[in-house]
Order: sequence, then C-alpha cells, then structure tokens
Amino acid sequence: MYENRIRHLEMMHGTLDKKIRGLESTGRFDDATMQTLKKQKLALKDQLSELRRKQYEHDQEVGHDE
Repeated sequence: MYENRIRHLEMMHGTLDKKIRGLESTGRFDDATMQTLKKQKLALKDQLSELRRKQYEHDQEVGHDE
C-alpha cells in the first residue's frame, strides 16, 4: 500500500546522505546549509518510520507477513 512512497523517500534520504557526506569530506560548506540538509534528512527518516509503521499495520490487518 505504501511501498512506492517508501521507496521514493528512501531514494531521497540516500541522495541527501550522499550530499551531506560529500560536503563533509571537502570540509567546505556553510553551517546553515549543512544544518538544513541534516534537518531534511531527519524529516525524511521520520516520514519513513511512520510509513513503515502504517505499512506494517496494514499488512497485519490484511494478513500479510511482510
């Protein structure tokens, strides 16, 4: 039910993670930008957790074991 949205958010989370690691590896970034990126990444993680919980509950209701 939520699989497509979860995959999309996982890709966005991975993209942000790579961007953050790339900036950190150069040591050349502005703190405000880094803070914004990290907040976005955390918000995506929270959304993923919520959707995964909903998916699990949905699966339990319809009898799936995933």
